[in-house]
Amino acid sequence: MNMCSPTSRRSTIQAWTIFELLAFVLIVFVPIFIGGVVAHHFGISAGMLTGIVSAAMCITAVVLFYRTTGHRYEQRRRELRENYPGVYRVIAMPTDESTIKKPKDSEIKVGDYGWQAEPIRNDGLIYLQGLTAEWQVVWYAGFHPEQIESVGPKPRSQYDWDYSWARRAPPCPFPVQERKTNTMGLPDVWGWNGPKRK
Repeated sequence: MNMCSPTSRRSTIQAWTIFELLAFVLIVFVPIFIGGVVAHHFGISAGMLTGIVSAAMCITAVVLFYRTTGHRYEQRRRELRENYPGVYRVIAMPTDESTIKKPKDSEIKVGDYGWQAEPIRNDGLIYLQGLTAEWQVVWYAGFHPEQIESVGPKPRSQYDWDYSWARRAPPCPFPVQERKTNTMGLPDVWGWNGPKRK
C-alpha cells in the first residue's frame, strides 16, 4: 500500500523544479535579454560578446549557489545524524499536545516506530517522527521516556534523504504501522515538518 500523500510528494518535487527552473531562466534568458539590449544599442558583435560573458557569469553564480547550499545541507544533515541517532517504539500516547504536529486525519498509534528528531525545546522529552515506508512524515511528537521503548540505532538516518532517492528510494526499515494516512512530506533538515523554527 502506498501510504504517502500524493499532494506532499508532488509539492516536494514542484519545489525542487522551481529552483531548477529559476536556474535555467538565469542561465538562458538573462544572457539573451542582456545581449539583446546591448546589440540594439551597440551592434550584434557587442551583443553576442555581452551575452557570452553574462552567460558565463550566470553559470558561475548558479554553480556557487548550489555548492554553498549543498555544503550547508550536508553540514546540517551530519549534525542531525549525530545528535538524534535512535529508533523507538511507541508504547503509550504522548500527553503534551503542544509538542504534536500531524496533518488532519492522521494519528499516532501505539506500536508505531518513531525516528528520533530535533526537539522543539529542551524539556526532557524525546522527540520522534513517524515515517511511512516511503520516508514521508506522518507525525512528529515529544514523548516522556516511559512512553516509548528503544529499538536501537538508526540503520540510516531519515535526514540522509536526498533527491537521488526521488525515483528509487530505499524503503524505510522502521515505518509506522501500515495504514492509509496523510503526511507532511519528506523529513526536512530545517524543521518545517518537525520543530517550528522562528
